[in-house]
Amino acid sequence: MSPEDLTGFIYKSHAAALQLTQIAPRDRDNLLLELTERLKKHKNEILEANTLDLEASREMAVPDLVLEWLKLTPERLNFAIECLKQLASLPDPLTLHVGINGYQRVPLGVVALIYEGFPQLALIAAGMCIKVGNVIVLKGGNEGCHTQEAIANIMRDVLIDKGFPESCIASVPRGVTLKELIVQEKYLRLVIPYGRPSFVQQITKQATVSALPIAMGNCYLYLSTTASLDFAKSIILNSRKGDPDAINAIEKLVIHQSWLDQGLGNWLCDLRKQGLVLRGCSEATAYFRQFIEDDQSSLASHQQPMESEDSWGYSYLDATLGIKIVKDTDEAIAWINQYSSGHADVLLTDSLSERDRFVSRINSSTIFVNAHSRFSRCARSGDNGSMKVALGMSSLKTRGASRYPGIIDIYALTTTKQVLTTSSWISQP
Repeated sequence: MSPEDLTGFIYKSHAAALQLTQIAPRDRDNLLLELTERLKKHKNEILEANTLDLEASREMAVPDLVLEWLKLTPERLNFAIECLKQLASLPDPLTLHVGINGYQRVPLGVVALIYEGFPQLALIAAGMCIKVGNVIVLKGGNEGCHTQEAIANIMRDVLIDKGFPESCIASVPRGVTLKELIVQEKYLRLVIPYGRPSFVQQITKQATVSALPIAMGNCYLYLSTTASLDFAKSIILNSRKGDPDAINAIEKLVIHQSWLDQGLGNWLCDLRKQGLVLRGCSEATAYFRQFIEDDQSSLASHQQPMESEDSWGYSYLDATLGIKIVKDTDEAIAWINQYSSGHADVLLTDSLSERDRFVSRINSSTIFVNAHSRFSRCARSGDNGSMKVALGMSSLKTRGASRYPGIIDIYALTTTKQVLTTSSWISQP
């Protein structure tokens, strides 16, 4: 496809977005409900296409992590279908108005999801975009081409049957490179990269379109002097149970040095028995070795202290837990701000003053204080028990995402326009 043809392809999506904004919210919700029924009817076709992708990807030497993300089990597919059903039941986010001379929430236009593995995310992202009146362009990796094609065909048939523009949900034609797509700023309004950190960073740096990268892993937990070891263990283990991607997995543990004299060694040994691979700074490594002399084979993973910046700022996306010993809360804050991915960090403390200092100074889009950090794409939120469907989480530190950091829900896929009347410009005496 030539650059001119690609621009024309994106323009069709842009034209569809203009039409979609004129369609009533109830009709968009009915489209989502029809899509859930059609997906249930054709689940076997999607799963068979996914099996073809998995077999081909093994021959292509696709990394094991991406293979796990690519695997579309019946449970994962059913969960995506349930997300679409919940989206249809949510209130219309575009009905937010603030007076006559105020702001109105409006769709972004054309949104591109560029992802590795995760075929079910194409469904969830498409549903979120349709809910708010956006058009979505899907660009999956070569490892999932059969699955994406099967899903796209089903969605296209539903669009046609319900009288929607066919280009409301479109797959980027084969042969189009990422570099060609992410510079289509004339009609493309937002790029959402999803996958391994290196993949996300590459797209974010090269895109001329606004990018809303999704962060994964490399979350920090600070264990203060007044924290509970049992609660900390529960949070660390629970944060890693996302399926298949643990968005808010606690991968780094910052510990106040006072815990070295309060049974920390046995607690760390217990974490190791739970399947975690422990690494640490030189002080943590020297301290922990005295507790594992009976099992020399377990030393292999942390004989080398984690002193390089890459070690502390890198998302492992595996069973590794990095440990840093600090002398006080100020050092913990400075360390986390320097190395955390900035999308979700945790504080455990009983001190109100420490809590206030941590919350005000940590540069993260979401801070959990004495709370579990596990991420769920479809869960109840708030005291009223309302449902929230989210694609992932972004960070305060990412370029182009500062306008809406944190949880990427349907509101993150909208923007606002200001409505002014003549009287708005009359100055007051």
